[in-house]
Amino acid sequence: MPPMSLYFPEGLSDPRRRRRIGDILVTLVCLVWIGVSSWAFFGDVPEEITDNHTSKAMQERMKACEGSFQKRYECKQRMLLDGERWGFAVALNRILLICAPPITAWVVWSAMKRRGE
Repeated sequence: MPPMSLYFPEGLSDPRRRRRIGDILVTLVCLVWIGVSSWAFFGDVPEEITDNHTSKAMQERMKACEGSFQKRYECKQRMLLDGERWGFAVALNRILLICAPPITAWVVWSAMKRRGE
């Protein structure tokens, strides 16, 4: 591979060099996206996601369950399961928002490289 030139028309005339620079740029952009979006999405996780039966907010909501022991138990179980399902859905959504753009960028870049060969 010839040494890299600062004069771009000359430096980018070699297809292998263009692919290598593209690989590096796409990788850097993907890593930056993953880092920044991970910090943004998981830096402030709402308390509802991490609520469990010992949290103050959940204890307050559970006080609304009335009736016999079985009805209170079913009400509390429903609240806990709903919270867990919602928390899982939110976490999965955030993970997909973090991972989908870099995967898409890499697939598109790979297709562009194959098309150029």
